Amino acid sequence: MPEITTQDIINLFEDAARTDRRLPRAIKKQKTTAWMDHTQEKMYQHSYYAANYRIVPTSKDISRWWIASEILRSVVEDVEKKKLIWVRANKYPWTVIGRRFGYHRRKVKQMFEEEIIYIRLWFQLHSNHKKVSDMIDKIVLKKE
Repeated sequence: MPEITTQDIINLFEDAARTDRRLPRAIKKQKTTAWMDHTQEKMYQHSYYAANYRIVPTSKDISRWWIASEILRSVVEDVEKKKLIWVRANKYPWTVIGRRFGYHRRKVKQMFEEEIIYIRLWFQLHSNHKKVSDMIDKIVLKKE
């Protein structure tokens, strides 16, 4: 079984935040008008007007997102630490996070690193369970 590192856990949360942005909204916006949808004419499809592209997450991305949410739900106990991990996964700077939580940026970074180390130790202690070992395999062996 592969060894899990703190960088693997940080990458997991960053990928989960990216996947969370790519998932469809929980509530779809309602149409504001009753006009019929129409397609653009063929001559306008690839010209001046920008095309809207949407990157859809794969099933592997969604399973990693689910693992990250399970870690936040079951391993991390403090709500403030959960928010800290998720805000940092969205790549906010330490100064902004420090202002949001009311601490100095170094203190916030120290709290984040302590929590990531705690998650890593939790995985090492519970690695003999099948469910946790499967999670570790999906975290460490991200892309093949």
